[in-house]
Amino acid sequence: MEMNLSMASCLDKFSRTFEASARRWELVVYPTLLAFIILAAYGFFLIYTLTADVHRLAGSMETIVGSMQDVVVSMGTVSGNVATMSTNLSTIATEIGENSDNMRNVIVRMDKINDSMGVMTVPMYQMRHDMQNMNHNMNSVAGPMRMMGGMMPF
Repeated sequence: MEMNLSMASCLDKFSRTFEASARRWELVVYPTLLAFIILAAYGFFLIYTLTADVHRLAGSMETIVGSMQDVVVSMGTVSGNVATMSTNLSTIATEIGENSDNMRNVIVRMDKINDSMGVMTVPMYQMRHDMQNMNHNMNSVAGPMRMMGGMMPF
């Protein structure tokens, strides 16, 4: 019986040690489990918030894509307008090239006119001088003519 008694005491001792060990594990496991639940809830909240943000981002991207399509259409119009402007500028450049030849001819003619005016300036100066002399002579003749005008009956 002694063996039964010692076995009973060993089992009793084992049982108490197991309970003490279980209590120590309870002190570790329950707070860890609580922390895990809190972290899991926070992770769920983060994922939920992330999906809401991604949903808003997708809506914003739809708006941006629509705007980009409008930009593409506008760029097509701008491209056409630039092509038209390029054609018009080429035409203007050609016409300016043609007009530069005409302008050279005009400049040559203007030089000839300038030379002719220089040639005409000397006779015009002489005519002015002659007109001045004639005016002086008319004033000299006018005095005696007035006297004769008083004698004439008509």
